[in-house]
Order: sequence, then structure tokens, then C-alpha cells
Amino acid sequence: MKLQLTAILLCFCFLSSVTAQDPVEIIDKMYAAIKKMNKSSFELHSKERFGDKYVYKKMKFHIQESPRKVYMKDLDKGVELLYVSGWNNNKGYINPNGFPWVNVSLSIYDSQVVSENHHTVDDAGFGFVNVLLDGLETTRKSAGKDRTVLYVYKGEVTYEGRACYKIYLYPPTEFKYVSYTTDRDQTLMQLSRRIFASDYLIKEKNKLSYTRTIKKGTTLSVPSNYAKKVIAYVDKKTYMPIVQMLYDEQGLFEKFEYKKVVAYPKFQSNEFTTDCSTYGF
Repeated sequence: MKLQLTAILLCFCFLSSVTAQDPVEIIDKMYAAIKKMNKSSFELHSKERFGDKYVYKKMKFHIQESPRKVYMKDLDKGVELLYVSGWNNNKGYINPNGFPWVNVSLSIYDSQVVSENHHTVDDAGFGFVNVLLDGLETTRKSAGKDRTVLYVYKGEVTYEGRACYKIYLYPPTEFKYVSYTTDRDQTLMQLSRRIFASDYLIKEKNKLSYTRTIKKGTTLSVPSNYAKKVIAYVDKKTYMPIVQMLYDEQGLFEKFEYKKVVAYPKFQSNEFTTDCSTYGF
């Protein structure tokens, strides 16, 4: 009898330890880990919805958060892009790996650069997750809600051999499209950051472009939150959100999987220059 009681108690304690994870604490640790990591390299496998179809991409990134420096290579097409804040007139330097067979400089918001992408390279990296979290928290405070309504712990999951926390993130208010009239001239990116909404969903709904200035007094249909639901796999060891799945009223609209993640890599002294020997410029 004593042995049975002991076994039951041990089982209860084990189950309690499994289910007692605090999602707010996990999110806070994730936020701190992301903020601390100024350099990273990884492969990004993306799945993004365009109309009724999904576009799949595999890209390699080397990133320095501050000052902002990004190297990207499309692993399927061989296209390379180098962006360094303050360099090259703040334009991306691009090896198209094809026609016109010469390197070109284009704005990272140019339609040719963001074609078949929900995001610009300025969003690349884990730092953008913290931008989303800041938006969630700001909206929560405005709605007068407690932090516990935002995050739900859904157990653990193994992703490519990595033990992860599975966290659901919900906006504090209903996800829906609302009418919004701009109170100033601004770009799509500036607007999306101001109202904490997906620039791609605004762009798609209103047929906008990243380079076009949205004039003061323009009335748009915009989402009330960035997403209806976000599912994140947070690496238990590094606290990096290595899988992110974002949903709107239609279902999944973007998914990002981070592979071969290296935190604080040792970049070469000429890493973010056209002289770097590992680049193809």
C-alpha cells in the first residue's frame, strides 16, 4: 500500500512539473535571449501564402543586429543580397545569379526585391519576434488585459532533435479587419509598426507597395492585430523561437523554420563587405 501511495505521489509530482511551466516566464526568457544576441547565422525555411497558394523558400542568413548588417542567399536560386545600414545609399547590393548578369543596387523595399516575400530583409532574424511581442504587450495594456491572456503553454515538442516549449500567442482583442484613416503621410512599413499589424496583410488587402507613400487622410482596411494566433516552438536550451506559425482568419499565412542556428558566430573581419571570400559578388 505504501509503495502504491509513493508511486502515485511521484507520478503526481512528475505530472505537475510537466504542466506547471509558466508561459509568461518562457516568453520573458525568450525576449531577453533575443535582445542579447547581436550576431547570428542560420538557414530560414519559409512558407508564405500569396492568394490561394503558398510559396516555399530556403535562405541562408548572416546577421548583425546593431549596427544593422544582413547577408542573405537564396539557396534555391543562388541570389545574394548584402545590406549594411548607412552603406550603398542604404540600398541592398544584389548578385542576381542570372540576368542582367551584373550586380545591382536596389532599395530593400523595391518590388523586385520583396517579390514573393512577406517581409523585407530589414525584418530578417529573431529580432523581429521582439517587435511582435512589443506590439502584443502595447495592445494588451491599451485593452486593460492581464499578460496571462496572451500566452498559453501547450506542452513540449521535439523539432529536429531539439526539445522545445510549445507556446500559443493570442492577441488581447478580436482579430478582424477595421477601417483606418491615416493621420499623416507614411510608408507601409511605418504604418504597420505604428498600429502593430502585418505589413503584408495590409499590403495585400489594400493593393499597396512598400515604396509608395500612403497620404494623410487615406482610408484603409487593416487588421486589428498582427495575427489571430501564433504558434512558437521555443528551444529549451537557447530560448530561441526556432519555429513560428502565424494564422489569420483564413488559416496559416506564414511559417518560419530556423535551422543550423549559430548564436554569436565568429564572422570574418570583412564579413559584411563585397570582398568577403565566401560571397559571390
